Amino acid sequence: MSTVDFTVEYARSAKSICRYCHEFIEKNAVRIGKIIPNPYDECEAGWDDVTRWHHTDCMLKVFELDKPKEKKIKAPGDMYGFEHLKKNDKDTILKLINDGNTKRDNLFRDFRCLCAKISEEESSAGKTSLVSNHLWKGNGGTGYKGDVYLLMKLLLPGVVKTVYNLNDKQLIKLFSQIFGTSLIAMEEDLDQGDVSETVRVCFEKSKKVTPLKKSVLSLQEADGLLNSLSKATTESEQLSILTKIIIRCTSNDLMMVVRIIKHDLGINATAKHLLGGLHPHAYEAFKVSRNLKDVVERVQANTLESMPGLKEKETGNGNRDDRDNRDDLKKTPVKRPTGDEGLTTPAKKQKPECKTAPAASPSNVAANIFTGCKIFLPETTDSFKELKQYIIDFDGEVLSEGSKRSATHIVSSKGKMSTVSGKVKVVTPDWLWHSIKKKQLASTEEYKP
Repeated sequence: MSTVDFTVEYARSAKSICRYCHEFIEKNAVRIGKIIPNPYDECEAGWDDVTRWHHTDCMLKVFELDKPKEKKIKAPGDMYGFEHLKKNDKDTILKLINDGNTKRDNLFRDFRCLCAKISEEESSAGKTSLVSNHLWKGNGGTGYKGDVYLLMKLLLPGVVKTVYNLNDKQLIKLFSQIFGTSLIAMEEDLDQGDVSETVRVCFEKSKKVTPLKKSVLSLQEADGLLNSLSKATTESEQLSILTKIIIRCTSNDLMMVVRIIKHDLGINATAKHLLGGLHPHAYEAFKVSRNLKDVVERVQANTLESMPGLKEKETGNGNRDDRDNRDDLKKTPVKRPTGDEGLTTPAKKQKPECKTAPAASPSNVAANIFTGCKIFLPETTDSFKELKQYIIDFDGEVLSEGSKRSATHIVSSKGKMSTVSGKVKVVTPDWLWHSIKKKQLASTEEYKP
């Protein structure tokens, strides 16, 4: 079979039939053919390939029905004969290709795949590179054609926050009604893991609703439904919107939607690393303006360096390490009781003195406390979510159970534990709190279990 899977030409007669709409293709009309192995060459005798012809717009419709891994036309070079077409016909096909690439780049499935890659990548620089490559190439290899602002917004649900007023138990209650699943069974499953995984598993097992087999959800549709959910004020309204969401989702789509609602994609990446994939100075610009849309627009218009307040921050004394040690924090997170999760105003609750980090101030915050630290933090640790957010904010990495072997530090609240290497430091949670409070890495010798 040829290395190029498609060909384009003017129809030599009116006898060819479009394999999508089953209508005849007029003579001299532009037609696109998909080159496939001869289906009658059962003995592999080396018969010539065959071409299945389509109208130009019908060929693009076929791509929408194909599985994600099926070959598609993403650039003119994917077709024989493109250079022989008239200019107007070239322009028409180029627009169709561009529209197709734009639609694929805006698919929620592509966003999911990017998140999976970022999650699997251990290094911070690697995570930045993945975002950069995604934007540099896109589906067609000629640049990302989708909505860059929307992509970055969904990548940063914990930074660009939309409030949904839904905690884990409320989500389980709502989804149990939609799925027709026992609430008690879902709560028991939730005790074993995170709410997004519980929802995914129960969605797949539901006899009342069925997940889509192929992802069709777009970034724009997901964002619109999530915005509607944030405005819902009653349980019935929440149920109605969540029902609209699930009928457009595969089980993996819904799992990621729930993670967005919870403001944690589970990819263990900071805003600094993700925005670095957009532009080397995007994170500093975002800290100046706190306006992601403005930052994205300036990057696209190549005017980011002229942004008011950025030049002074970037030049300083020219020392990159000094710049990195400036205020690199979001507002200090506040631990909330379960019933208060998601509220814009944190509930007032007295916390132990030793576990209270000082308020951040531009002059004294060291943003890189945990740089180079790969920390395994058990989910059973007190104030797990708060500590996890601190570690990530201060440039550290939080490892999952499966990645524990590569940890530099293991946090243990239950006494001494065996480690996979003598180089791994086993510490109590107080080591984290002390490091955060003093704004520098504490000695592990003082905090052994």
